Amino acid sequence: AWEIDAAVFLDLVNLGTDLKEIEILGIPNDKEIRHRLEGYLFPETYEILKESTAQEIVSAMLHQLQSKLDTIPNWQQKLKDRGMSLHELLTVASLVEREVVVDSERPLVAGIIYNRLEKGQKLEIDATVQYLLDKQKERLIYKDLEVDSPYNTYRNVGLPPGPICNPGLAAIEAAFSPEDSDYFFYVTKKDGSQAHLFAKTYKEHLANIKKSNQSVQ
Repeated sequence: AWEIDAAVFLDLVNLGTDLKEIEILGIPNDKEIRHRLEGYLFPETYEILKESTAQEIVSAMLHQLQSKLDTIPNWQQKLKDRGMSLHELLTVASLVEREVVVDSERPLVAGIIYNRLEKGQKLEIDATVQYLLDKQKERLIYKDLEVDSPYNTYRNVGLPPGPICNPGLAAIEAAFSPEDSDYFFYVTKKDGSQAHLFAKTYKEHLANIKKSNQSVQ
């Protein structure tokens, strides 16, 4: 029976060896990045020919990302206007992907991430810490937030070294076209909607946390 060797596939994801798309997409080779192709393997349903190699499958996923990027008008110019690399933009998109469930909120949360970056304020995004854990936790504890890693946005200012997941098109578009606002904070509503409450100041944010917690009682 035909099957893909998982170790070969993971090696490709971690190292990206001999893939022409690496150069086309400008994927950096930075020792701080946990998995080199994280963020570039577009999440999609793929029809794969039987007997395809791991290299052909990974190439197809990278090619699909290129195709999706090309559906965004002037995406290369938009990157230049932001003064960002594609790697940085996909990192922002991955944060949006992991933090936001409600599609309509994605551009707003992308805008908050940019607001914090511009102000030099730590992003303090739980998902960057979850990325470092072997198993996802329902709630992080203070000790988790102390983990010494360049991915820990509670300890480090700025973006993590690379994406923390493979973002879909809605998150990528949000990173390209964020919604401008004066918001710097958001907290998930505890009413099951998976929507957020947004705040401009830390004081408002604390009030939103209280309001959110009250909704579960």
